[in-house]
Amino acid sequence: MDILANKIYSESVAMAREIARKVVLPNSEKHDQGYSMPTEMLDAMHQSGLLKLCVPQDLGGRGTGVMGGKDPLAFLLVIEEIGRVDMAAAHCFQVHSHSVQMLAHGGTKEQQARWFEPTIARGGIISWTGSEPGRTARGQYNLVSDAKRKNGGYLLNGIKNYGTNASIGTWNIISVSTEGMDPVGGFLMVVVPKGAKGMKVDESWWRPTGMRSCVSPKLILENLEVPDSDVLVGPGYYPKCQAGSRWHLGFGANHLGAAQGLLDFAVEYLPKRGTAGSPHTQRSLGEMRMRIAAARALLYQAAELWGSKDVRAAEELSLMAKTVCIGVAEWMVNETIRIVGTTALLETYPLPRMIRDIHVHSTHANLDNTAQSLGKGILGMTYDATQQQ
Repeated sequence: MDILANKIYSESVAMAREIARKVVLPNSEKHDQGYSMPTEMLDAMHQSGLLKLCVPQDLGGRGTGVMGGKDPLAFLLVIEEIGRVDMAAAHCFQVHSHSVQMLAHGGTKEQQARWFEPTIARGGIISWTGSEPGRTARGQYNLVSDAKRKNGGYLLNGIKNYGTNASIGTWNIISVSTEGMDPVGGFLMVVVPKGAKGMKVDESWWRPTGMRSCVSPKLILENLEVPDSDVLVGPGYYPKCQAGSRWHLGFGANHLGAAQGLLDFAVEYLPKRGTAGSPHTQRSLGEMRMRIAAARALLYQAAELWGSKDVRAAEELSLMAKTVCIGVAEWMVNETIRIVGTTALLETYPLPRMIRDIHVHSTHANLDNTAQSLGKGILGMTYDATQQQ
């Protein structure tokens, strides 16, 4: 199937590619060095309509995404295109898109009108924070940050981290554990406005080696009151709707874009170096292209499966696609360095940033656990694909 024969897909790719080339790339070094958000990109995405790609149609968006099943590949193509020049910037859009899809899927009409108004009117971006200190050891749903019932809502206390977009988010989705309930059944998602009393955003915490411009602060929750009107469905919503299974593709698309970006760099750089005629260089470029093409085919097929009713097949293929895309990106790092040489690693080139971003971002996916889940499936055993991010 020709993916770009789809009008929404072709439009999304064209707009994202233009923004990546004219807006993202010229500002990438500045934001990488300053640990700052790619605000120029977000503004350009607002102007182009890409920020509301997953917003419901009746509110002025395109209504696309893997949760609704309509044109599920659209936002992934945007992530891929931005990831070709800047993985960190792509991740900002990725988290925003995942957040929008959850609000569109679970929110009431009244909630959606409020939550999406800043995005539609002003280009407001949405944050989502699920992680917190020590969660990896405890498991995805075993949260320490808690929510207690109080006066027609919840009272939140705890510490969250990796709050991508939270430094500028007009709305912040926060995951906590409901007091008195089991971890899965009590997994609660609430939507908190920017500047809410009781929520402190600590940007100084974000000083990573790579992925610097997808600013992901620490959130300190101290007696944060959230009314029922800003609760997303209720306890247990996220596990029940299997949202986590669908987000594997966002990570896959970003790594796929990064792998393509390394190939783009090599193709441009090698003739200048004078080694384009080397048989070794030519073989490496050919293998790069083959691996990227295989990963892309798997990712696109997995995305399209979310438009069907076969959720288990979509989950399984999404796990595979994410793993393969990340593996290709990691392999591309060493292969690219081998053929372009050490001069390309000087900071006058974008290659060092691209490599740092891949190394840092790939650690978020526990690929051993992912492979174990797939192995369980082969053996006919049950596994939870939502917990393999």
